[in-house]
Amino acid sequence: MKCIECNDSDIESMNEDGVELYKCSNNHVNRRMIKNQGLEYYEQEGETVHRSVGIIVTCKNEVLLLDRRKYPTKHSIPAGHLEEGEDPSKAAIRELEEETGIDSFSDDISKVFRGKIKDACRRGSDFHDWSLYKLRVDEKPDLSSNDEAKGLVWKRESQLEDIDLTVPTKKFILEEEYGIK
Repeated sequence: MKCIECNDSDIESMNEDGVELYKCSNNHVNRRMIKNQGLEYYEQEGETVHRSVGIIVTCKNEVLLLDRRKYPTKHSIPAGHLEEGEDPSKAAIRELEEETGIDSFSDDISKVFRGKIKDACRRGSDFHDWSLYKLRVDEKPDLSSNDEAKGLVWKRESQLEDIDLTVPTKKFILEEEYGIK
């Protein structure tokens, strides 16, 4: 892990008002750091592009969102980086289980999007090559969030425009799913 401002590798994690921050030995404090080791990524046009997955979980007219504690500190679909050599569909299932506790629907997901978008992450990349999946459930499953989220919430389509969403969540849910620009 390195400081995003000075590349210093002496980094400590801090918690300020429930938000994770990183501080280097040069006293730079930031919500982001550089960490590519162990992640699936590639270089394109001078930019590091992380491979990421996400999964839209819907139940009737509602979508499941994480209230993120780690950067970007907004609402997000369950999502994360691919680990080196990891299959995207397996990564989506892993992220779903890690971030929501949902573990019994792996056969019911379908791929709905693949593409590169500009969105900054806490691990230092400004671009991500996304594989997006969707899971529709008939009943709301029991949920449990991990340390990346303050909590999990179900929101109706009519509530989504008033919520501070991450860039990919806004694109995937508002634009792709509901056609809202």
